[in-house]
Order: sequence, then structure tokens, then C-alpha cells
Amino acid sequence: MKRTLLALSVSLLSAFSLTAQQPVFLFPDFQPGTLSFQGFERKEQLLMNIDAMGQRIYYLQGETLMELTNMYLIDTLQISGKQFVMKEGLLCEQWVWPGDTVFINWKFKNVNKGSKGALGATTQNKVDVLWTSLTPDEPVKGEGMFAQRGDYVQEVWERKGNNTYIFKIGGVQYKAQRLQDLYKAFPDQAPQLKAYIKEKKYTLENAQQAIQVIAYLKQLF
Repeated sequence: MKRTLLALSVSLLSAFSLTAQQPVFLFPDFQPGTLSFQGFERKEQLLMNIDAMGQRIYYLQGETLMELTNMYLIDTLQISGKQFVMKEGLLCEQWVWPGDTVFINWKFKNVNKGSKGALGATTQNKVDVLWTSLTPDEPVKGEGMFAQRGDYVQEVWERKGNNTYIFKIGGVQYKAQRLQDLYKAFPDQAPQLKAYIKEKKYTLENAQQAIQVIAYLKQLF
């Protein structure tokens, strides 16, 4: 895209340089989208994507990767048939179905599952990979028959959902990221909710399951 967006670029848009943490994009590639800001009548047409790891919005200006700053000024963002709005300082996808709405702030986190040693086994404990000093072609550290070779240790990570869900019950807005948030906010309904979740084996890490949990919770009122 060749438009410079001069009207907004000074205060709202800034160039982005990749950091050590790679973005985890919601969409497989950059999608045409429409972005509107509070206080601005003009809507911007951009090729955009959303980083669900770093909670950032990126867009393409020509061949340059840009980052959107001051996200709190966003009114609405429409991309790939989905609508996003700002709720409690979070960029949330608006999930609407007859008679109800839930806002989802998509976020992923990396969870350390332990270390993997030379034999491929994963352990929660630190792995010290050892190498025999009787092998003359291999440089070793330390003394004795075995010495540590840390370059064979591999950290094992797993990506999990860490979404936040914003919804209303009885006109009151609630925000939940973990099941404990629901149990604490609704102590009277917690026993039934726990039984339902145990039976279904649901988790809030899965958005589809989280929506079902919230829908069941609302049935309890």
C-alpha cells in the first residue's frame, strides 16, 4: 500500500522493528481490514494482522512492517469478517449470537514444559547432559570420566491459550481469564459450574469451550 496515512501517523502509527520475541499472528497472513479511531471520521483501509502473543496490531505500508500505537484510541477494527473493539483496555473480538455477546481478548503464552536431554526424554528438572572424556575427538568441560555438555540440552515449550473473556450477567460486566475467576465471582453457582466443567472436561484455554461454559453459567440465573 502506498498511502502514507500522514493524518494519523504522527500520533498513532509508528514503524516496527522485529524483536527477539516473534509475533504469533491470529491470521495466517495479512488481511485487508478497516480501522476507525475515536474522534476521527475517516476510516483507514490497511493490510493488518494481530499479534496474540505481544498484544499488538501490525500493518503493511508498502513493503514496510508497521506497528499501531496508542491502541486505546481504537473505535473498531474489522478484519477478515471479524470485528474487534477495545474493552477495559484490551483489544477484543466481539462474538455475537442471538441474545448474547461475549468479548474475547486473544492471547497466547509459552509454558515451559522442562528440558529435553540427549535421549529425547523431557523432565521438569534441569537436565545435565554428560559426555565421556574417554572420547578423544569430543571437547569436554570438567574432569573425570564424565563432563557436562550443555549444548545438547533443549528447553521444551508449549503454547497455550491465555484469553480473557468479558461478558455481562444481570447487567453487570465480568472479566475472566481462569476458571477460578468464575468460581470467585459466582460462589453460589460454583458447585454446579464445577460439576459441568468436570463432566465436559472443558477449559478456558479453548475459546469454543469457554463460550459454552459462559453460556451454561448464564442458564443458572
